Amino acid sequence: MKKICQMCITLLCMFVITTGAITCVWKFSKAFGEDVESTVDMHGSVATRGVMEAIGSSMSKILGGILKADFDKVIKESNKIAGISVNMVDMFFPDEKWGLEGRKFKMSDESMKGEYEKYVKAMAMATKNLVETAKNRDIVETYESFDSLLRNVCFECHKASRSDWPAMTD
Repeated sequence: MKKICQMCITLLCMFVITTGAITCVWKFSKAFGEDVESTVDMHGSVATRGVMEAIGSSMSKILGGILKADFDKVIKESNKIAGISVNMVDMFFPDEKWGLEGRKFKMSDESMKGEYEKYVKAMAMATKNLVETAKNRDIVETYESFDSLLRNVCFECHKASRSDWPAMTD
């Protein structure tokens, strides 16, 4: 009887684990390159959208950290963005040409790589400045540094790279 109970428990555990694994693979099949056509959006690739979502998430957390005076959160998320920016040029301009096909933004060819590198360097410098400002624990200065990053790097890059980006008024 004890062996039967152990086997039932083992089979139940195996069933739960297998079901979970199948569900995860099915749910995240896009990450493995399946059904890519249905995932292409204005950025044109899953990788590009993933990078933009990660940066957007960190930017939201930075703003939340500023509003709560949680400077440790600001520093942590700024460092995440700086880490992402290190690899962005390689992600957006891969050696393989398939990564450039189907893109729906202006920087879809090698001619824009230099322009894009300029924005990536500006992002790295702006996030470093944001970290240094947050270490001073001044909410106003930290917000101004964040606003500068958003306006002078993010918005300017989007304006230069995306044909669907709305015109900005001064």
